[in-house]
Amino acid sequence: MTPFRFDRGDLLSLLRKRVSGFQAGYRQNLALIGPPGVGKSALIRQFLSEEVRGESLLLPLYFEVGAEESAPEWVSRFARTVLYAVLQLRETESFPTDLAGLVKTCAALVPRTAALAKRITALSESGRLDEAYDHLWELPHLLTQETGHRVLLALDEFHRLRGFSVKEPFRSLGRNIMVQPTTLYLLASSEPAAAQAILGEGLALLFGKFESVEVPPLASRACRNAIRQARPEEAVDPFDEYLLMDLAQGQPHRLNLLLGAWRGSLTDLLESLFIDPGSPLRHEFEQRLRLLPSLRNRIFCLQVLERVAIGGCRQEPSAQVAGALRLLKDCGLIAREGAFYRVPDRLFRLWLITAQPVLQGVGLIGESQASGHFRRAAAAWMEQLRRAVDRPREEQLRELMLLWNGEVLELDGKKALLPKFRQVEQVPGPLDRPSLLGRPAKSQKGGWWVVPWKGPLDEVLARQVVHQVRAFAPLKEYRKVLIGASPAEVNARLVLQEAKVRFWDLGVLNRLLDLYGFSPLPVPEEADHSPALTVPLPEVPPVSTRLEAAGNERGQVL
Repeated sequence: MTPFRFDRGDLLSLLRKRVSGFQAGYRQNLALIGPPGVGKSALIRQFLSEEVRGESLLLPLYFEVGAEESAPEWVSRFARTVLYAVLQLRETESFPTDLAGLVKTCAALVPRTAALAKRITALSESGRLDEAYDHLWELPHLLTQETGHRVLLALDEFHRLRGFSVKEPFRSLGRNIMVQPTTLYLLASSEPAAAQAILGEGLALLFGKFESVEVPPLASRACRNAIRQARPEEAVDPFDEYLLMDLAQGQPHRLNLLLGAWRGSLTDLLESLFIDPGSPLRHEFEQRLRLLPSLRNRIFCLQVLERVAIGGCRQEPSAQVAGALRLLKDCGLIAREGAFYRVPDRLFRLWLITAQPVLQGVGLIGESQASGHFRRAAAAWMEQLRRAVDRPREEQLRELMLLWNGEVLELDGKKALLPKFRQVEQVPGPLDRPSLLGRPAKSQKGGWWVVPWKGPLDEVLARQVVHQVRAFAPLKEYRKVLIGASPAEVNARLVLQEAKVRFWDLGVLNRLLDLYGFSPLPVPEEADHSPALTVPLPEVPPVSTRLEAAGNERGQVL
C-alpha cells in the first residue's frame, strides 16, 4: 500500500484537471502546501510516474530542493536532470552520468539546450553564480522548443530556494514563469507560512499566477478504510482501529509503516517497530536522540524529554529545567505551545515512554529479557488507554477543567483564557444533556458552562440548544461552550456563533487533552459522513431547577 492509494480523490482530480487543461492550451500553475508528513511528495511523484509519464507531448520533471543543498549543487543537478530527461525521452539505453558526457551526448539531439547547460555550469564554476542561476530557468522552455514536448515542472520544498546564496532567488523564476506558457509549474512546500509569503510576494505574478491548495492530513475515513482493507478477511477491533489512527496522525507514510508491519497483535506490531534491532523506525528515533550534544547534563535532558513525553509539562521556574527544555526544542525533539511543551510525534512519544527505558537497560537485563519488559510496558499503556477511551466524556472533561490554571491557548483560530476553577460540577444541560459548570474563585467573575455533545449537530438542533441557553438566565455571565465529537453543519455553527456559544470540535478537545496529559478520544465513525439530520423541533422542556439554584447561588436575578 502507498500514500497514492489513500483517499486523495479531490487532489488527484484537481491535478488531472490542471494537466488536461494545460495540454489543451490553458495553464493554471499549482502550489500544494501542507505540514510535513501529509503525503505531498509521494502524491506528486506517483502522479507524475503513473498518470503523466507516457502522455504524448508532455515531459514531467521532478526536483526536490535539498535541505542542505547549496546553490552550485542545485545548478549542477538541475542541468543534469534536464539532460537525463532528454535521453530518457529518446529511450536511450545507456548514457554517461557526468555533466560533460551528458552535454556531448545531447548535443546532437537538443543542441541549444545542451549548449545552455554547458554555459550554466561554466558560469557557476567561475563564480558567476547569479548569472548561472538566472539562466537555469530558461532550460524548460528550450527543452520544449527542441523536443516539441510541453514540460510539467514539479518543484518540491520550493521555499528552500530562498536559502541559496544568490540575489533575489525568486525573481528570475517568476520572470520565466510569466513568459513560458509551455511549462506548467507544480510547487510543493512543508512550511505553509514561508510558502504563502513567497507566493504573495516573490511569486505574485501578473501572468502564471499560482493556485494555492492546502493539503491537510488524511481524513479519518481514509485512515479507517485503509486499516480495514489491510485485513479484509476479519473484523478489526474498534480499539485497534482507534490506536492505529491515533498513532498515524493522518500521515500516509506513518500509516503505511504501521499497516506494513501489522501481522499479529498491536503489541507484536509495536515490538517489531520499537525493539527489533533491524527496525528502521528504532534507528530513526535513536538518531534523533543523538542530536543532543554530548554535554554533562545530557542525562538530565533525556529525563526531561521523558517527562515531556508522559504529558502535561508546563513552563518550569527551575533554571536547569528551563535550559533543558530550550535545548530539546532547539534540537527539534519537542515543541512549545503557549505554556506547554510536548513531543508532537505520537510514535516517537510512545517509543520514549515504553521502549527507550527498556533499551537503556539492555546491557543489564540482556536482549532476551528486553522483549518481555517492553511487552509488559506496552500492554500496560494500552490498557490505560483503553480505560480512558471507555470513560464517560463528562468525567474526562471535568478532570481536564480542574487542571486549568489561567493558561492562554489558541483554540479553533481564537485565543482563549482557560481560567482556574474552584469547583466543576455536573449539571443538567440543554435537551436534558449532562453539562459541566465551572465556578470561578469567589473574587473573580465569569464561569464556564460546557456541554459535551454526542452525534452530528444540524441547524435545527443548534436552534434548540440556543433557545434553552437563552432561557438559562442564571448563566448569563458564564462562557458557553458546546463540545462535539462529530462535525457541526455550517448553518449550525452560525446559529451558535450568533448566540455567543462557542463550538469546539473533537480536534480542539483532543488538543486540550493532549496538552494536559490525557489520552485523546477516538473519532466516531458517523463523523466520517456527517449526514444531515431531520429532527422535528420539540417543545422546550422547563428550565432545570438545579441550574436555577446554581445561578441563584451567585446572586444573579432570574
